Amino acid sequence: MGTLSYTRFLWRSLDDHGIHSPFMFRFVSKAFYAKGPRLSKKEYRGQNMQIPYPQAELLYRIVSYLRPAKSFVLGEDSDKVIEMLRYAGEENKIKLWFFSPLAPIPGGTDFAVIAENNKEAILASFEKIVSNSHNDTVCILPNIHANAQLEAAWHAILDHGKGTVSVDAYHLGIIFFRREQVQQHFMVRPSRSFFRDALIGLKSGYGLLG
Repeated sequence: MGTLSYTRFLWRSLDDHGIHSPFMFRFVSKAFYAKGPRLSKKEYRGQNMQIPYPQAELLYRIVSYLRPAKSFVLGEDSDKVIEMLRYAGEENKIKLWFFSPLAPIPGGTDFAVIAENNKEAILASFEKIVSNSHNDTVCILPNIHANAQLEAAWHAILDHGKGTVSVDAYHLGIIFFRREQVQQHFMVRPSRSFFRDALIGLKSGYGLLG
């Protein structure tokens, strides 16, 4: 993960103006761009969070929008992610219940995070999430562009067939299991910047005002 990788991502990515799926437009508009609860850097440092700030801040926004009840966090870094999610829940008055991977989750999980760092473990965790999913489950994979192995794991999940809609938000990969959606993949900028988005807008042909 570096400057060149992120620049390539930005050049290929969309914001909500470039999304024609009503479901995905609503998700991106509300979870990524809407004025609402945000995790400040002061809060991040004050809570001594152990995951990178861009991931934590985007997870915070997604949780505050989705307001999930049943959560499922798998992997060697699960404690770090759970600590951050607990804070997001407390700050937004969301009752987050974290379930163990040792037993089936009644009705399936609402929100799942794979906090692993190698391809085999990520794919094994994804299978557990699939078996504990329902139509509105959202699965998050952090660090998808951190290295070649994690990018390979992300692409393997995209090819898995169980997820219908996927979002590459650079700092996070997001998978939806909605059966009524057609298979679609989006690359979406996780935040707005007027000058950056204007430049990318010129490239895409929809002008300075998007």
